[in-house]
Amino acid sequence: MTTSRGAALSTSLALCAAGLFLASPASAAHPPTPVTVAGLPAPATAGRGATVPFTEYEAENAATNGSPVRSDHTYTTIAAEASGRRAVRLAGKHEYVEFTLARPANAVTVRYSVPDSADGRGADSTLGVYSGGRRLASLATTSRYGWYYGSYPFTNVPAQGTPHHYFDEARVRLGRTLPAGSRVRLQVGAADTAAWYVIDLADFETVAPPRPRPAGSLPVTGYGADPTGAADSSDAFDAAIAAASAAGRPVWIPEGTFKVGRHLIVDKVTMTGAGQWYSVLTGDNVGIYGRAPADGGSSDVALSHFAILGEVTERNDNAQVNGIGGALSSSTVSDLWIQHSKVGAWLDGPMRGLTLTRLRILDQTADGVNFHQGVVDSVVENSFVRNTGDDGLAMWSDRDADAGNAFRDNTVISPILANNIAIYGGRDNAVTRNVVADTVTQGGGLHVGNRFNSVPLAGTTTISRNTAIRAGVLDQFWKTGLGALWFWAADSPITGAIAVSDTKLIDSAYEAVQTHGLNITGLSLKNVDIAGAGTFAVQLESPGSATFTGVRAAGLGAGGTYDCGSGFTIAQGPGNVGWQDVSCGFPPPGPLLLDPASVDFGHVTAGTTGEPRIVRIVNPTSRPVTIRSVTVTGDYSRTTNCPARLAPHASCLASVTFGPTRAGSRSGTFTVTGAGSASQQLVALTGDGLSATGDLAEGRPVTVTSIIDGWNPNALTDGNADTFWEAKPGVFPAAATIDLQDTVGVGRAVLQLPDNPAWGARTETIELQGSTDGITFETLLPPTPVLLDAVNAHNTATVTFTPATVRWFRLVITANTGWNAAQLAEVHLHAS
Repeated sequence: MTTSRGAALSTSLALCAAGLFLASPASAAHPPTPVTVAGLPAPATAGRGATVPFTEYEAENAATNGSPVRSDHTYTTIAAEASGRRAVRLAGKHEYVEFTLARPANAVTVRYSVPDSADGRGADSTLGVYSGGRRLASLATTSRYGWYYGSYPFTNVPAQGTPHHYFDEARVRLGRTLPAGSRVRLQVGAADTAAWYVIDLADFETVAPPRPRPAGSLPVTGYGADPTGAADSSDAFDAAIAAASAAGRPVWIPEGTFKVGRHLIVDKVTMTGAGQWYSVLTGDNVGIYGRAPADGGSSDVALSHFAILGEVTERNDNAQVNGIGGALSSSTVSDLWIQHSKVGAWLDGPMRGLTLTRLRILDQTADGVNFHQGVVDSVVENSFVRNTGDDGLAMWSDRDADAGNAFRDNTVISPILANNIAIYGGRDNAVTRNVVADTVTQGGGLHVGNRFNSVPLAGTTTISRNTAIRAGVLDQFWKTGLGALWFWAADSPITGAIAVSDTKLIDSAYEAVQTHGLNITGLSLKNVDIAGAGTFAVQLESPGSATFTGVRAAGLGAGGTYDCGSGFTIAQGPGNVGWQDVSCGFPPPGPLLLDPASVDFGHVTAGTTGEPRIVRIVNPTSRPVTIRSVTVTGDYSRTTNCPARLAPHASCLASVTFGPTRAGSRSGTFTVTGAGSASQQLVALTGDGLSATGDLAEGRPVTVTSIIDGWNPNALTDGNADTFWEAKPGVFPAAATIDLQDTVGVGRAVLQLPDNPAWGARTETIELQGSTDGITFETLLPPTPVLLDAVNAHNTATVTFTPATVRWFRLVITANTGWNAAQLAEVHLHAS
């Protein structure tokens, strides 16, 4: 959903580009093109986002003789819509982008842009796919599904100006499986006619053979469906669906391209195909719909393993041209490829119990998925959404509240309008473990609001363990930023609880966190890391109140908190860093630019040094700039080739390495100090130290339900058995929860008290629990007596349990024979 609001401007998180390569078998001189997720090295988003079948490579990291599309975040520039805000332009015959494969592949999907036709109706062209000097395939490229003009809801008339929505995606199978190390070129050949091609990225994958026909299924071809796509197959599909529903048998869509010119209405039926690359439904109005809510809706529908490739070339909000629609209760939609529709899936309630999983939703003119009006207990999970024309994923409680729903483990990239993920009203909904990136205009990465006449927020809205990258924009109308994580009480005050936890906001375009509008209360932020923001960590533009605990910020362009008398108060818990200074206004910007604005080094074993990362220092002005120092803090070191005076329009490089001195999350800053307004340009540095002993708990934060006043719960993971946690006397059960800060496998715990004979021996009854979401915990070991003997066993006990994958590890102590309180000094966790 959106209103008429702003344009995007953000800071890019760039990666070093490779050099130019010649087409030949891979060798040591041609290492694989870096594998990325949302423009970052893949480890930076580990444990979050969708598990996808492809390997992604950014064009700017590949070999090329084309021209770089430089980073730009301004709305209507092509770079603003590119993944990572950068791309490569091919503008002449024989120009290419060449990828060296890290994994085998027999198919590729390319995100690209080509020029529009003069009349705005679109122009078709091709682009060659080469390997080993041979053209393996021709990629069909077109501008028909991109290039919108004018103001909302946009047109295909170039004379109206304000062009945008430049990119489209095309896929092709390569005819054979190329091994890892193969070099694959996208190259302009003699028959490729577009004036230019902008290549954003390539997703290479190994497509499995077609799925076999299920036993007892009814093939649509048996009812007259045409797999060549020459004739309309709508009636044949309807006949097959009716027969299958009546007989309780599945509908089978065999290999082929089937033209479907209208909605297919489904109820109490299974429809499955040979796979997303093999069974294709296409047409102007193609879509699979449940019955309308007014007609009772549909239920017990299962759709899987085919593609819906629409032919929608405009945004018409009065047209029902969505890939999936209607009301679908107690149903599952899985393993579909949905492209060139208006909305990938627009579901109208009341309805409940729908699961959307493993979807690939690309190139929509409006939302990716919208739970509209009274959708309950439904899920979108493990799905990949890119290049939507409105919110990537949205819940809109229009008239009836959406409740108990979850958006989890999804990746949402480049919504051309509005937010990556948005919650408009509703009750007890959750957004967890998602990766969102590259907002373009009129929205942010993660948004919660009372807007669009929605049923006001109630219960608890949970925003947990998400990562937002280069999110947020500059509003072109208000001339102010929109946050990567933002809250807007537009229609009414927000009084429902909003719990934000374990969230990373990386390289936010403007402010990282924002409140706006009417009174907002019940907001809490816990363990939120802000790694780079174009302006402020927090921008307060509403009255209200919140609690911040463990909110850490670095790499801020303007300051900690922007507040011009909003009346908003923040109660601070422990662990807040880097955002508490408050100002009303912006300092003058310095001329130096640092690229990227933040660097995450991932996991590195304590006592060792990880791979270096490059930071580029740019002087974009027409005069020399003095560089007085280049420094780092924390467990980081750097080398640089920067001169004392950087010439106009020149750049220099710094190589930064991470050498954690101990386990746990380790942050730092990279600072370039210049003269005058060039001083104090910052890059946020983050990394995670791993214990050299394999202890997964060492250095990790601990929370407890009870503790003696003034004692530190983190004594449990500090590596020192002489410091310990003790609950208050007589408080049983007492629990300690360790945040392992990543999802890991555990199977053995070593428990310690101080190794001092004076402690004697005691037996504590301990239950072990694990959780992947921090909310629901499962028992790993039931309550068990554990002997801790300082005389004979160094006060150490080893406990094994069935291996499990967890993010949070909890010990619950219900009894202690040696003291009237729970006591432990160290908890060491191991995989086995």
